[in-house]
Amino acid sequence: MLGSVRAAMPRMMPRTVPAYSRTLLTKSERWTPASVRDAQSLLQGPNALELSKVLPNIENVWTKMSREEQYSVYKLLEEAQRKDWKELTQEEKRGAYYVAYGAHGPRKSIAQPGSAMKIVFGTLLGVSIGVGCFYAVRSQAPPPPKTINREYQEQMNARAKEHRVNPIYGVSSEGYKGKGYVTV
Repeated sequence: MLGSVRAAMPRMMPRTVPAYSRTLLTKSERWTPASVRDAQSLLQGPNALELSKVLPNIENVWTKMSREEQYSVYKLLEEAQRKDWKELTQEEKRGAYYVAYGAHGPRKSIAQPGSAMKIVFGTLLGVSIGVGCFYAVRSQAPPPPKTINREYQEQMNARAKEHRVNPIYGVSSEGYKGKGYVTV
């Protein structure tokens, strides 16, 4: 009873879904509370992470960085973006874009490098198996019926003219120039 009432009522608030349930990230790629806690030490202290050393080559370095270093770069870029965007350097803008939309995490490529030939051969194999199955089944089929030949269909046209089948628009009408029953 309660379920039907719930279904009939419009949804006031969207369903809450845990953040981890709708993502392509694996558990090793997520920032955990422990990695966030450890990243705080990289943000402060004598050996704090400097953006100027990381940003010039962020596309190549990002995947090799630890979770804590990635989080600290993310936080430093977040703080840098709070400033006026005209004051940001080109490297900071590029780094912020890469961290937000780069080819890592859920946006990383599924196909590995060099897998194009494997895909091509797999596709060709699948198509050839399908064609082979088609002709194997077709070879076991009975011969086509006797009505599927040109002579028989021309005889059907002659018979339709004899019996005046569809005399207004059809085969037996005056001045008919169509094929009639001939389809082969």
